[in-house]
Formats: sequence, C-alpha cells, structure tokens
Amino acid sequence: MMMHSLFKQRCRASAPAALIAFVLWTVPLHAEEALPVLNAGYISFPPIAYMDENGQAHGSIIELTNQLAADSGYRINWINYPINRIYHSLRSGDIDFWPGSPNVPALKDFTLSSQPLGISVRLCAFSLAGSQTITRAEQLRDKQLVLIRGYTYRDQLNTLFQENPHQPIVAPNHPAALELLQRGRGDYLISYGHPMQEAMKDYPLQGADCDTLDEWPLVYVVSRRNPQAQQLADTLDAAYQRRLAAHQAIEATAEPLAHEQR
Repeated sequence: MMMHSLFKQRCRASAPAALIAFVLWTVPLHAEEALPVLNAGYISFPPIAYMDENGQAHGSIIELTNQLAADSGYRINWINYPINRIYHSLRSGDIDFWPGSPNVPALKDFTLSSQPLGISVRLCAFSLAGSQTITRAEQLRDKQLVLIRGYTYRDQLNTLFQENPHQPIVAPNHPAALELLQRGRGDYLISYGHPMQEAMKDYPLQGADCDTLDEWPLVYVVSRRNPQAQQLADTLDAAYQRRLAAHQAIEATAEPLAHEQR
C-alpha cells in the first residue's frame, strides 16, 4: 500500500452534513408499506449513491430522498442503472425520476427538474504532483486523458475529447484509472470529486492533485411520462424546503444555548 494520500480535499459537498443527518429518522414499516411507490434510478456515485453488500441503495442523496418522499406521501423503489439506461428509462417512463445533473441536453425534451438540493458535484482533472495546473478545459486539448467507463461529461468536454489527437483511455473503474495514472499511461484522469475521494481511501496516490473543471448542483430530474411530473417536482421541492427550514430553526435555537453553556 502506498503512502498516505496528499490528495487536496478541494472536492467537497456543499450541503451541510448536519442537514443530511437531520433527515435520517426511520419511517414506521407499516406506514411505509401503505405509501404509493415512485421508481427512481441512480448510478453508482459513492458516497452520494451506491449499492451496499446486500444490494440496497445507500448514500447521502438516497437517504435524503427517502425521507423527502416519505414526508410527501411516497416511498421509493430504487433501481441501480448505468447512465445510458437512466436516460432511456426517463424517456420511456420506466423510472419517475433520477437524482442527477440539471440541464443535460439529451434529456431536455422529456424531463423537467426540481430546484437544487444543496449537494454539489465537481468535475476534476486529477494528476500527479508536478503536472501543469489546469484552470481551463482547453488546456487538456492535447493531453493523454483517462476516463471512467459509465460516466458522462459535460458537452464542452465531450467536444474536447473528440478533437484531442490522443484517443482517451477508458478505465473500467477508479482503481484501474489510478493505476494508469500512476504508471504514466495518462496525463490527467477526468472524474468526479466524491467517488475519487472514496477510491483514494483504498488506493492512496502520492501527490495526486484535483483541478476543478466544473461544478453544479444535484436536482431531481423527473420524467415527463409521469402524468404529475411538475407536481412531483414541486412536492419534493416543498418537502426539502420544510426540512431545511426546520433544520435552520433547530440551529438557531441551539446557538444561544451553546453560548449560555460557555
């Protein structure tokens, strides 16, 4: 095992961890079973969304969504799909929504989006120490890039990949991608901050740096095949705002008490 990672922790979720924890109380089983079901797709994106060893969906966005749905009178049937299957299922209506990226051109004709959920994702160019710092995507135009199979990238990067004289190397997973970077097979690994942080726990890479290429909030992307698509988005938005307001009220109450105890 290599030395402890010097990975720069610049890829952080913007949502307060306390808010995620705040929503995690258990819904009684008999009440949950009586609720109507929504089918939701998710991709493996630890620690935000992933499948555990028992085949169950877990992660911060999974737990938040389960609670918001229960507060709104629903329960969720989670389905783990690759991203292309997510897109197809939103088009067909096989899933009602997906917690994912807003403003995806391929989805615009048959989906609508909720308001931002307070959790952001960052797309980064990872490299070894001593590499050129990337401040603009255009700097990657002539570099040998490593991508992760099953991930999608913003349109500006897809165009850049097509124009790059070097064919990007597509790794099956993050450990394989990190191995390619370590061996000098690629100049930059293009991936997302959250799953990279998780991968680095098991594969610490000496001197790996993250240069942010883009950042955007997660939303609920709702299929227009659902007859109440806009109502569903509005309902989940309202549930999130209620939770946020309640959390802020608790924090406001707790702060004076903390001062009194000093």
